Parts: sequence; structure tokens; C-alpha cells
Amino acid sequence: IISLAEQCWLNEYLYIQSEKEINLVNKLKQKIENDEEINELEIAIFGCYIPLNSSRNIIDKLLNYKSSNLLFNDLISVQIKEPLRENELVKSIHSLEKIIDPVSIKVREQYEDNPYPRWRCINKILSKDFIFWLNEEIKPNKIEYNDKFSNPNVLIAGCGTGSHSVVANRYKNSNTLAVDLSLTSLTYAKRKTEELNIKNIEYLHADILQLKKLNKKFDVIESSGTLHHMKDPAKGLKVLSDILEPHGFLKLGLYSETARRHINKTREFIKKKNYQGSSKDIKICRQHIINKKVNPINQELFHHTDFYSTSTVRDLLFHVQEHQFTIPQISKILKDLNLEFLGFYLPNLLVKEEFSKSFPKDKNNISLDSWHQFEINNPDTFIGMYQFWVRKFK
Repeated sequence: IISLAEQCWLNEYLYIQSEKEINLVNKLKQKIENDEEINELEIAIFGCYIPLNSSRNIIDKLLNYKSSNLLFNDLISVQIKEPLRENELVKSIHSLEKIIDPVSIKVREQYEDNPYPRWRCINKILSKDFIFWLNEEIKPNKIEYNDKFSNPNVLIAGCGTGSHSVVANRYKNSNTLAVDLSLTSLTYAKRKTEELNIKNIEYLHADILQLKKLNKKFDVIESSGTLHHMKDPAKGLKVLSDILEPHGFLKLGLYSETARRHINKTREFIKKKNYQGSSKDIKICRQHIINKKVNPINQELFHHTDFYSTSTVRDLLFHVQEHQFTIPQISKILKDLNLEFLGFYLPNLLVKEEFSKSFPKDKNNISLDSWHQFEINNPDTFIGMYQFWVRKFK
């Protein structure tokens, strides 16, 4: 039951609750608040339905409570102590300046309500020189070692809840600035960074559109899953290009229109039913999909990890602002901004093997025209995103 309570916290209480359950949970809440004794089983059951930190009375009862059950202590930490620590960290995060762009404000509000995503654990990655990791991701293309990356200044433009900035810590001797629109996301990110005892990541509350005001340039910039939520992604990319060192590298993540075709069908259903991005509507809509009441039922959604928590479903199906791209559109944007395509990052190495068989003349896998044809033939290639590296043309 404790494990279920932690899981429900992490998925932000995604599951449908019946009227009977809601009534029983309300009675249970009153009982827990009124009882002098702490009943761990009742509290764990309550935590499966409602966050423990939703009641000041329950917070006060449990904050300094020590159980003989280590898992129960962990539940207190997850649902009470960690959120309180995030509240404290708000004061430690500076803002570049007031966010004024109307679309940025709408996107910020979404992530203040639903920071994306909640996470507890992350793989530990060996620290190696940046060029090593770059070449790992753009294989079979290869960039020669450059000593300008012995102590790289790294920018994570749109860091969310911090998993991205923590992964970027694999760049040896790096100093990282991670920015985001959402203070709630940033406090989560900073708490996790503290827990992992990482000292070289700084967090800043800022809009990408404002980043020239930093008066600083970066050796490495990563912006994955962020630009496509701006009013004008190309404008955001221009800002990032302008603050990239002439020798620098930029990693981007953008949605594929082709790969998200099934998501677009589901959005048509959502629009027809007039579902909104509220927690209540997200639960009902998701349950309709599970119950096969969507016609035709979209089985593809079940394979998305984003289908399994409130913030990720909202990001997947109910986002307030989203652009999708084709490879020719990306090619044009890169050409307009004088950026050189260096290669896609594809976790499944078999994809590049298949590409090489299909286009043997493209030894480095860098022809965007060929990749466009490959995606037409294999429409689920970029089911997550197009993730790729670029640099300024010399």
C-alpha cells in the first residue's frame, strides 16, 4: 500500500476515483486529522488517493514522526518533506527578468500546475569529455577533438524538473546553467540536484527569448522539447544560435509531425468532446481511451510512457502550445540560420544501420533529404522527437 501511495504521488493521482471512494477518503481524512494516535495503514491508504501534504494537520503530525517501517518514513519524505524543501528553495532561484511574452506565460502556467515530469531516480553516467559524447550521439559522423571543450560552459534551455541538466553533467569539467519558465519545475530540479550532490549546475528562472540579456556565450547548448512550445520556434532558435560560441555545438529536440499523427487523431477526439487540460478532464479522457470508447481506439498511446502520469498526459495531449515539424521544414530553418546539421541522436542503433543500408552513399548519415525519405518509409522512426546536433557553418 505504501508503494501504491508513492506511485500515485508520482503519477499525480491519475486514476479515476468513484463517488464511493471519494466519500470514504473524505471520512478517512477526518479520522486521521482527529485521531491522536498515528495509524500508518490508514495514512498510507489515504496517500493513495490524496497527497499527505494537502492537510496542514497531517503535515504537523508526520513531519517529525519516525516509524520502525523504513518504507513509511520514505512515504513521509516523498509526500511531505520533499515538497516543503522545494518551497524553501524558491527564494534561492533568481529570475533574469519578468516574463512578458503571452505564449510563454501560458506555457509557464501549465508547468507551474503540472511540472514535467516527476522523477525519483536516474542512471549514473560516466563523466567524459564533451567531444566523446557528441561523437557517440552523431555516429557514424565524427568531429575531431577540440581543446576548447576541456571546461565547457553548458546551457540547458528548458530544463524542466532537472533530469536533462543532471544528464548533461556527464560532460567532464562542465559548468552548467539550466533555465526554465516554471519556478515550480526549477525548485524540483534544484532539490534533485542537491540530493545527487551535484555542485556545478546553476538554475535560473528565464524565458529563452530573454537570454541575450545574460551577456554570455556558451560552448554547448541543449534545448530538447522546448522550442516547439514557443510561438515562433525559429525565433527562439535564433536567440540560442546568437549566444552560442563560434566553435560551439547545439543539440535540439523537436516533434515530428509524421510520428505524432496518432496523437493528432486523439486531439481531434479531445476537441470534439471539449475536454480541457484540467486534472478531472485528463482522468476522464484517459479512461475513455482505456475503455476503448474512442473511435477508432488509439492503441499507439498505450506505448507512450507519457500516457501514465497527469503532467505527462497533459504535455502529450493537452498542451497549450505546440508546433510539429517535417524534416524539410527543419532543413530550411537550419539553412536560414546558417547552422550545419551533424546528425540525429537515435538511442536505437539499428535505425542508423537500416538508414546506411538504404542510403549507402551517405557515409556520415547527414543528408536531411535522405532522412526525409527514410521517415516516409518508416513513419515511427522519430516517435519521441527529432533529436540532433548542429553547429554554425565556418
